[in-house]
Amino acid sequence: MKVLVTGNQGYIGHALIDELLREKFEIVGVDLGFFPNDFSENYRGNEKIEQIKKDIRDLKKDDLRGFDAILHLAALSNDPSADLNPKWTEDINYRATVRLAELAKEVGVERFVFSSTCSVYGAQGNKLLTEESECHPISTYAVSKLKAERDLVKLSNQRFAPIILRSATAFGVSPRMRFDLVVNNLTASGYTTGKILLLSDGTAWRPNVHIKDISNAFVAVLKAPFAEVNGEIFNVGMKSENYGVKDIAKIVAEVIPNTEIEFVKNASKDIRSYSVDFSKIQSLKNFKPGVTVKMGVKEIYDTFKSKNFKREDFTDKKYHNVKFMKDLIENKRLDENLKPTAISI
Repeated sequence: MKVLVTGNQGYIGHALIDELLREKFEIVGVDLGFFPNDFSENYRGNEKIEQIKKDIRDLKKDDLRGFDAILHLAALSNDPSADLNPKWTEDINYRATVRLAELAKEVGVERFVFSSTCSVYGAQGNKLLTEESECHPISTYAVSKLKAERDLVKLSNQRFAPIILRSATAFGVSPRMRFDLVVNNLTASGYTTGKILLLSDGTAWRPNVHIKDISNAFVAVLKAPFAEVNGEIFNVGMKSENYGVKDIAKIVAEVIPNTEIEFVKNASKDIRSYSVDFSKIQSLKNFKPGVTVKMGVKEIYDTFKSKNFKREDFTDKKYHNVKFMKDLIENKRLDENLKPTAISI
């Protein structure tokens, strides 16, 4: 099977490419390559594949011909990045996604796998939510993902299968490392300062999933019978990895010696709170997740020790999406439409 992976040089993309190579897929990547990819050598697959350097908004039919599937990760990822400019988020996460799927359908691509998010569930506490539960997105990012989901599913027919993967909050070590994700952030905070700093009261619930397990989900829906996944939505994660944020902090404290949990002054309640059921994806023959939050914290901790990781590394803008995007804009590497400028070439 020949697959096109958008956002292949991103945080999850590196793990996904390695998983696809292990499964002997033929792969082409699409990524502008703005973010640094120098944190680790965990995944090296991107060095082995053909690369298209293009904004997803500029992809044409000819770019998509000959592929059996498109795995669509490229997006403005996380709430702060999406809030920079709601128009950019609408254009990239919603309009460009639907347009890409429509073009793919026209040229005969059979499967379109969309990387969505469990954050579409919004403010719902700790009751377990299924794919049939009502969605209450409360961020620009989550709204854009849900709008794309709804339009993609409408494209389903006997020859074109849109497939929605609602991933839990990702964690784990990647060459394109991020410390604006809860497990990664709390682990880095604890390691570099001795304080596992919580910016809220810690009562909000989050499902969590390792980037290897997200990658495994993509492979599982590619291998599944067409009719079994066509037009379907799957929550991606494991039931056991639903945690209150303060409980994630406790896990970090268990793994990293000489750390203690600390709350910022006047810490408020985070209304984004959801706990998710993952029974549906467990029915797919090839989905075999297995990386727990505790395993992920240890992975990150061991990497920090090997790199002599310091506080200034943790706060470096290149590991925080919104900070790095602002830097690209301020240095005129991205224009007012969030597209590459001549200075970027």
